[in-house]
Amino acid sequence: MRWRPKTSWAGLLTIAGLLLLANAAAQPAKPFKEQLAGSWKLVSIVNTRVDGSKYELFGPEANGLLILDGDGRYSLQIIRRDRPLFVGARMEGSADENKAAVEGMISHFGTYALDEANRSITFRIESSSYPNWDRTDQKRNIVLLVDRLSWSDPAPASGPQSTDLRSDLVWQRVSPRG
Repeated sequence: MRWRPKTSWAGLLTIAGLLLLANAAAQPAKPFKEQLAGSWKLVSIVNTRVDGSKYELFGPEANGLLILDGDGRYSLQIIRRDRPLFVGARMEGSADENKAAVEGMISHFGTYALDEANRSITFRIESSSYPNWDRTDQKRNIVLLVDRLSWSDPAPASGPQSTDLRSDLVWQRVSPRG
């Protein structure tokens, strides 16, 4: 009688799984810049007041897009979905129409720099829909969980005189490497 080792399929699959995990662990993680590069859709933006109360500055269905390219350029837009339509031409809007349009969005673009050790991004804003942010740098400490990106904005565009303490933003990856 010939000797045969007792091997089960479950045992073989377990060994194969452990080898795959060991191989994955041996692979270096992607650089931070590669992990962030791509297009991101806004999931939520919630403002917190100094008194702890929360509200959605851009409404419950805020729409936004963040694009971070691999060369260090970015574009960010956040727009309130329920802004009223203008009655006439865009350049002939009433004071109320213009006010609602401006209050219902924030947009900026420029370059960005990453600090991998501190898990932060600094936006070097070239131009913004909020002119006070033009030619400024803004640093955000970020959390990246695979296809979710979040940060808190300690100085929201609602202004330093406002009762806002911060804005918390959450983004969902739309596409890799934008």
